[in-house]
Amino acid sequence: MTTRLGQFIVFTLGVIVGVPSLAHHSTAEYDNNTITEAEGTVVDVSWFNPHVRLTVSTEAFDGETMLWELEGMGVMRLDRAGIPRDLVSIGTTVRFAGNPSTRRSRHMYVTNVLMPDGQEILLRTTSEPRWSEDLISIRGGSVIDPALVTADQPEGIFRVWVPAGNQAPAWAADPPLTAAARAARDAYDPTRDDPLLDCTAPGMPRLISRAGGHPLRFSMRNEDIILGNEYFAVERLVRMDGSSAPAGLEPTPLGYSTGRWENGDLVITTTHIDWPYFQLYGLEGVPQSNAVELVERFMFDESSDTLSYNITVTDPETFTQTLTAEDYIQFRWEPGLYFLPYECVMVR
Repeated sequence: MTTRLGQFIVFTLGVIVGVPSLAHHSTAEYDNNTITEAEGTVVDVSWFNPHVRLTVSTEAFDGETMLWELEGMGVMRLDRAGIPRDLVSIGTTVRFAGNPSTRRSRHMYVTNVLMPDGQEILLRTTSEPRWSEDLISIRGGSVIDPALVTADQPEGIFRVWVPAGNQAPAWAADPPLTAAARAARDAYDPTRDDPLLDCTAPGMPRLISRAGGHPLRFSMRNEDIILGNEYFAVERLVRMDGSSAPAGLEPTPLGYSTGRWENGDLVITTTHIDWPYFQLYGLEGVPQSNAVELVERFMFDESSDTLSYNITVTDPETFTQTLTAEDYIQFRWEPGLYFLPYECVMVR
């Protein structure tokens, strides 16, 4: 369905790399089956995570003043695709299209922007051209210095990995929840309850399961593994000595992680987590208790330089059974890729 609006519009460009969801707060509120189009003049620009935000006024076109908030890509995704930060500036007249919110009036996830010179910006990996053959797109991958590519000689899993796609488990559509968990999920409002709206660094499993297109990096620290995330610049310590969590350990957002090698796979078990939600793509607002246990499996394929990710969750206060999302995320190696600084500005 396509609709046209001759009104004010605010849009945010925030994205996930290669996955049908974003790297920040949820996009579940947007109607992917509807495209709304409008035209206006940019009156404000905020080029920060979790979304790039633009405010667009259509007053010159219809005499009315109404504002829309439009969301799309995150800053790093645009930077890596070589889209300049000053491409859209205050005073620019643009045509834009995107998916309208089902929860908030005049909010949109922007997918296409047409510039005054006829150049069209595709702001989602799934976006198709609407108005022009002169395109700027995030589909082309990252712009990387060839010298960094040549110097990048990783060993096995110890490299920078970029999410290349995800597959929500079939059970995400109707998860086996306890009565209390189902009531809590029904009461969840992503425009109000998502901790990342306040730029709170994500805990587990969201740091991995909903990190959008942000890469992660495995490195060694003595005998342990550090799992670094570009997303909010968070590092996880994975203890490889087989030790158990100390008695009386207080839960934290990242929890206590221990790892082991199993048939070439890195298996990480995490307990003592203090993070309010178990979040996957396709699974929104599900509460998580401190009793949760997560088991992650990273499966490295040396022949293709790819990494697959499974996650298993056990939480008797939330789920009536143990659940596994197999091949939930696929990662690819992009030689020479490095982390960019993560800047976040509150969206409330």
